[in-house]
Amino acid sequence: MEATPAAATCAAIAASPALDASTQESGSGTLSAGATEISIASPGATADATESGADSAGRRIQQRANYSVKKKRELIALAQVAGVREVCRMEGVPRRTLRHWLDDADKINSFEGPDSRKSIGRSGRREILPFGRELSAFLEEGRAEGREMTSSHMVEYIRQNHAQWLESYMTDKKSAESGQAALTRLCQRFVERHGFTQAPGAGSGATRSGMTSTNTATSSSSSTTMQTNTSAAQTEAPRVASTPSNLYQYDPEDNSPLLFGLDIGTTAIKCIVVKADNAQTVAVANVALSDVVVPTRPGEEAVENRIGVQNVDQILLAVQRALNLLPETARQRVASVGICGQMHGIVWWCSRSVHEAAERLLESGENGMQEDDDTYEPAWSELITWQDQRCTPEFLSACREKIARAKTAGNTSSPPSQIAAGYGLASFAHTLENSPRTLVGMDACGTIHDFVAFILCGHTLPSETSMDTTDAHSWGGLNLETQTWDPRVLRALRIPSSMLPVVKKPGTCIGHISAGYAGFGLPVSQPVYVPMGDHPCSVLAALSQRQSSPNSDSNLTLVNIGTSAQMAMVLTGADVAKLPDNQDHSSFEVRPFLFEDRFLGVAASLSGGNTFAWLVHQWQQWAAEMGLAPAYNDGEELATQREAEVYARLIGLGLQRQDTELTFVPTLNGERADPSATGSIMNLRMNNWSMGDISAALSRGLVDNLFAMIPTELQPLVPEQPMIGTGNALVRNELLQQFLIRRLAQPSQLQLQTAADAAVGAALTPSLLGGRPVMLNV
Repeated sequence: MEATPAAATCAAIAASPALDASTQESGSGTLSAGATEISIASPGATADATESGADSAGRRIQQRANYSVKKKRELIALAQVAGVREVCRMEGVPRRTLRHWLDDADKINSFEGPDSRKSIGRSGRREILPFGRELSAFLEEGRAEGREMTSSHMVEYIRQNHAQWLESYMTDKKSAESGQAALTRLCQRFVERHGFTQAPGAGSGATRSGMTSTNTATSSSSSTTMQTNTSAAQTEAPRVASTPSNLYQYDPEDNSPLLFGLDIGTTAIKCIVVKADNAQTVAVANVALSDVVVPTRPGEEAVENRIGVQNVDQILLAVQRALNLLPETARQRVASVGICGQMHGIVWWCSRSVHEAAERLLESGENGMQEDDDTYEPAWSELITWQDQRCTPEFLSACREKIARAKTAGNTSSPPSQIAAGYGLASFAHTLENSPRTLVGMDACGTIHDFVAFILCGHTLPSETSMDTTDAHSWGGLNLETQTWDPRVLRALRIPSSMLPVVKKPGTCIGHISAGYAGFGLPVSQPVYVPMGDHPCSVLAALSQRQSSPNSDSNLTLVNIGTSAQMAMVLTGADVAKLPDNQDHSSFEVRPFLFEDRFLGVAASLSGGNTFAWLVHQWQQWAAEMGLAPAYNDGEELATQREAEVYARLIGLGLQRQDTELTFVPTLNGERADPSATGSIMNLRMNNWSMGDISAALSRGLVDNLFAMIPTELQPLVPEQPMIGTGNALVRNELLQQFLIRRLAQPSQLQLQTAADAAVGAALTPSLLGGRPVMLNV
C-alpha cells in the first residue's frame, strides 16, 4: 500500500483515520498472575507463534509470539497488496511490528539463513552466568535477612550449588590464584549489571540492592600535565567499567542546592549532581543502554537496535533507571536541570499524546507489558542517530543542489549550516521522500535530549518544542546571522517549518519539572534549561576545569578521541573572519558556542577509538583463524581481560616503532563529508609490516586525519596554543598522546583531563545566564 506523500505546507502530517477495533475470537480465557492478567491468544492466531509455556507451579503462561523469516516474508508481501491495517486485522499482528518488518523488507527478503529462523540479527546479550536468576535470588534473600553480602558469599554459593560449572570455568586458568581472582571480578560485574552495588562504608565485596552504578569518584586531580617521558602506567590497556577507589563525599545532612546534569549518549546514560556554589561532584550514575529491557506488547517482537537507529523506549527507561540510582535526598535538593546528548540525530513525536504515553511506559517500567491494542498508534518514532548513513552521497548532492537553487532566488547574506549524513534535516528530508508513512500523526521533532526535556516539562503543544543553537547548527539549515531555520532550505527540502523546534540561546529556561512518572523523581517545579549538544558541554567542562573563562582562553584547542574523534578550537570573531566565504570546509564546521562572542571550529572524524578497537579485534580474529589462540568460551569477564592484554601489547609494540615509514589512512568508516571514503595502507615494505608498525601507523594516521581537516588559515594557531586532551581512547593510549605531542611546540602544552564530562557541562547551564562558567573544584 503506497503512503500519501507529505505536503510541504502542512502544519503537521495528518493522522490516519482510527481503525475500528475488531474483536478476535479466543480459544481460551485469561490467567491472573498476582495483579496482572495475561491474555492467551488462540493457538490458531499465527502459524509461527510460540506455544504457551509453564511456570514452576505448572500454571500455563503466555509467551511472546515469534514469527519465522518465512512468515514475515508472507506478511510483508500481503501488506504490500492489502495494506498494513487489513493485514494486522486479519493476522493479529501488532501494527508497529509489521511496520518494522516493512522498513526492513530488503534485509528480510535477502536473508540467506534458514526460513525457520525467528530473527535475522543477533538475539541479544548472552548472560555471563547461566544461573544468574538463582544467584540474584540468593543475594536478595541475604539482604532481606539483614546480612552483609560480599563477593565471598557469592563464590561460596557457586562452589556449593554449581560445582560442575565452576570446575569447567577454572579449567583453562593459569593458576588457582588467577582463577579465584577472575571469579571474584566476574561476581563484581554481575553485581553491577543486576541491580546491586557496593554499600557506602562497607568492605570491598559488600553489596546492597537497588543500585546498578556506584556513586564513586577519585578525589585526586582529574588533569595530568603531559611530559616527554610519559609514564608507563599510561600505556595500560583500556579498562572496561572500572570502578574508582574513592567514594564521593556525600553528606545527607547538607541541604545546600544542587545542579543536575544529564548526558544522553549513544551507548549509555549518565547523570550527575554537583554543588551549586563550587560545582563539586556529589553523586554520579551510569546506565548502559544494552542493559535495559524494553517491554513489548503481546505478539510483538523485541526491537533490535541497528547502527544509526535506536529505540526511544529504551532510552527513556535508561534515564529513569539512572535517576533512581542517585540518592533520594540528593535528587530532592536539585535546583535546576541541564540536559545534553548526542548531536545531529532526530526523533519525531505527537505532542498531544507523548506525555500520557511516557507516563504509561515509565509507570510499568522494564518489567511491565504494554497493552495489546489493535488500534495502537506510536506517540514517537525511533531515533535516527548521527551514525545513520541512509542519506547517500547522491541524495545529499541532490539536496544541496535544491538548496543552491533556492538560495539564488533569495538573500544570500548569511549561508545556512551544511547538511550531511546523520544530520537532522537531511534525515527529515530523506524520510519525507522515502518513508513518509512513518511520520503519520507526528507534529514535532527534535534531538533525543530535546524530546526528554519535552516530556520532563510536561509539554503538550508543538510550539513548546525548543532546541539550542549548538544542536540546531548540527542539524543543518540554520542561519547563523538570524539564528533561525533558513526558510530557503526548508522550502527546498519540503520540510514543514511548524514541525521544527524553536531555536533558543543556551541557558534559556524552557519550562519546569512536571509531576508524575514523567518527572523522573526530580522535585516538581524546578527550572529546566534548553538542552545542548554533548560536545560543546564537554568543552565547557574542560574550560571550567582550567579555572578560566573563554575570554581569557580564546586560543585553546580541545581534542577528544573516544569512539570517534573531534578537534575543537575556541575561536574569536577575528579568527572566523580569516576563513574565506567561498571555500568549502565540508570537514570543518564553525559552530556557535555557548557564549555570543565565541565560536567553535570543529573537525569531526568518524574514525577514532573505534578504529583502534577494530585493529585489536582483527588481531584476535587472525590469531584464532590461524589456530594460534585457543577457542575460549568462558564468559565476558575473561574475554574483556584478554582484550585488554592485546590493547596493551599493541600499544607497547607501537611505541617501539613510532618512526615507521608505514602510512595508514584510517577512514575505514568513511567520513560525514564523504561517506564513501575508504582506508588505505601505503609505503609498505618487507621490513615495516610488524604489529608495532601497524599499530603506530594507525595511531599516527588518526591524529594526522584530524589535523588535515583544519583549514589552512587556522593551522598556524594549533601548534602554539594550549591543548586539552579528553576521551578514553586518548587518555589510555600513549601512542595517540605521543603523536599529538609531536604536533605541538612544547610537550607541556598537552594537558589530559579524565573528567571533561558532558554531564558536568550540562549541569553548569544556569551559570551561562551570567556569561561565565562556574569554576570546578578539582
